[in-house]
Amino acid sequence: MIQGIVLVADGVEETELVSLHDVLTRTGKINLHLVSISEQKSIITSMGLKLLLEESIDEIEEKNFDFIALPGGKKGVYNISSSIRALKLIREFAASNKLICAICAAPSILGNLGLLKEKNYTCFPGFESNNGNNINEPVVIDNNLISARSMAYTIPFAEQIVLHYLKEEGLSSIYSGMRGIPYPTQIKE
Repeated sequence: MIQGIVLVADGVEETELVSLHDVLTRTGKINLHLVSISEQKSIITSMGLKLLLEESIDEIEEKNFDFIALPGGKKGVYNISSSIRALKLIREFAASNKLICAICAAPSILGNLGLLKEKNYTCFPGFESNNGNNINEPVVIDNNLISARSMAYTIPFAEQIVLHYLKEEGLSSIYSGMRGIPYPTQIKE
């Protein structure tokens, strides 16, 4: 089973968090851990929802996971950026060349760490980095980086993570349950 974590802090954008969890766990082949950046396992989202998380950042090690995902939300991103332990963990994923996924304002965390150098990425307007090449697209993939512009693109963002690990077979297995239509087949000429 593929193991991933989502770093979560007070102020997280809840649609990005919950939709990402929903899409990835639907596959039955990706186990997603919602990890608090502090000892506190309950957080308040950007729109005031109280969520209980499964684990604290002090309970996990990078070596046990295949990828890390960073949801947005201005306050949530600020809180992650202010956590020495969270930044250390992100650097460990980068040093191991593991998949890093960031949406909305969260790519700014990667930019501040210098992890967007010579990378194509996208983010919410106003959170661009001088270290990379911001592409004005909904979702951008550059080797071990998947980024998305905003909450509106959470489903395509999550689908790209599924495609990364489970290819089209993995996405087709959950597609109709999410979209109400069969997975599109490619037209051959």
